[in-house]
Amino acid sequence: MLLKNLTFSSNTSIKRQVISFLVFGVVVMTFIISAITAAGVNQQSRQLMLNNAFQISQGLANQSVYPVLSGAKENALDAIKQVLGFPSVKAVRLTSVQGDTFASQGQLPTTLKLSGLTETKIINEQEQHWLIASPIKIIDLDTSEDEGFAFEEEQAQTSDIIGYAEVLVSKEILLATQARVTLFITISGVVSVILLGYILNFGLKRLFNPLYKLADTMDEAKQSGEHLFAEVQGAKEIRMMANSYNNMMEVLDKQDDELRLHRDTLEKEVQIRTREIIVARDAALTASRHKSEFMANISHELRTPIQSIIGYSEIVIEELELEGNFELIDDIEKVEKNAQRLLMLINGLLDLAKIEAGHLDVNLISFSLAELKQNMMDTIAPLSKQNNNTFSIDDQSQLTTVTQDKEKLEQALLNLLSNACKFTNDGNVKLLISNDANNLYFQVQDTGIGLTKEQQDYIFDAFKQVDGSQSRKFGGTGLGLAITKKFVELMQGTIRVNSEQNQGSRFTISVPIVKTT
Repeated sequence: MLLKNLTFSSNTSIKRQVISFLVFGVVVMTFIISAITAAGVNQQSRQLMLNNAFQISQGLANQSVYPVLSGAKENALDAIKQVLGFPSVKAVRLTSVQGDTFASQGQLPTTLKLSGLTETKIINEQEQHWLIASPIKIIDLDTSEDEGFAFEEEQAQTSDIIGYAEVLVSKEILLATQARVTLFITISGVVSVILLGYILNFGLKRLFNPLYKLADTMDEAKQSGEHLFAEVQGAKEIRMMANSYNNMMEVLDKQDDELRLHRDTLEKEVQIRTREIIVARDAALTASRHKSEFMANISHELRTPIQSIIGYSEIVIEELELEGNFELIDDIEKVEKNAQRLLMLINGLLDLAKIEAGHLDVNLISFSLAELKQNMMDTIAPLSKQNNNTFSIDDQSQLTTVTQDKEKLEQALLNLLSNACKFTNDGNVKLLISNDANNLYFQVQDTGIGLTKEQQDYIFDAFKQVDGSQSRKFGGTGLGLAITKKFVELMQGTIRVNSEQNQGSRFTISVPIVKTT
């Protein structure tokens, strides 16, 4: 239990722990040795005192033979006085075989029945004394002969008990001696433990000083971040630890040198790569600018002849209608329709080039939502009928007029609605308008072919279409949604899509409501 409680925190030094364990062991050992020594010495002292008391009692019994036989009480008192001269004897009593007191000195316990007592023994023991009784015997010594041989040294003994001698022996001297012995052993043990503690502290201090220096070096290296080397000294194990630590520091130094060399090389390579990247970036920006300028110029140059083709086609159709040549009208209408598609492509390229070049600005004007809805209905309703779709507008907003870039907003909605009509057959296309305190929302819903999760990731990229097969089936250049997204972002808005394949699509445009003063 004591060993279980003898625990140390991680902050306790190893020297203190070793001293504590050793002192604890020495204390336990000293306690055990002291207890055994004290018990042995005390037992020996008790036995010596008992032997002495027995001798006193037997001597009194021997000196009392004649007084008891002759009835000489004065002689008996003289013998008693001699016995009382011993410091430990407190009282003496001589009794007859019948138990009558013949002579006594001092106060003794009540006379016990001593009949049958044939040798000296303790008849009563208390905490502070012993009562010892010895039989008073008459001893006859006769010399006997056997077959003519005389035995001078051998004697035959016969005895008769004529009384008893009782001696009350005090334990005061014994108890005092035992106390002094116990105190001496205890003091000796305590002094030994203290001396051992000092010796252990001195020896372990010298033993662990190199370990403390090693620990201080490690701590200083940790605090400073430098690779400090420790002194190799002390016991064999500590020297091994110091050598291992120094070897580790050498390895770290080599690694630092390698890292430093690698870092310098890497920095040079990064500088070279950075210069190359800057050159490549500048070249890319220049190329992008040239591309945007080229697209803007070529789109402008292409739009003029296309518009002329459309205008002349309309004039030719009017003349053919007057002449009644309806066969040629269908061909001219095909020319006009393809010219219109080409014009839309050129306009998209021109808008994209302006956006990339940063030449497209937001033109904020106030307009009526009713006008916007009517424009959508006039443009999309005929387009939806081509694939046998129905088109509707649900206005849940609380606004009548809005301040925003009307042209870009209409173009974005037309792109979304025309795509919905193109990718929906025998279904429904719906425009839902709503608002909150800060934003105006336009939601284009259809029941068409829908989009997969992968397609939704790139559908707003320029020149990117859903896939090759649908591109061939539905046509288009892949610019509509890219331009729509850029228009919405120019108006500080957002666009998102929610769709599942064969479950239709839902595009939501959110533009801020511009507060007018």
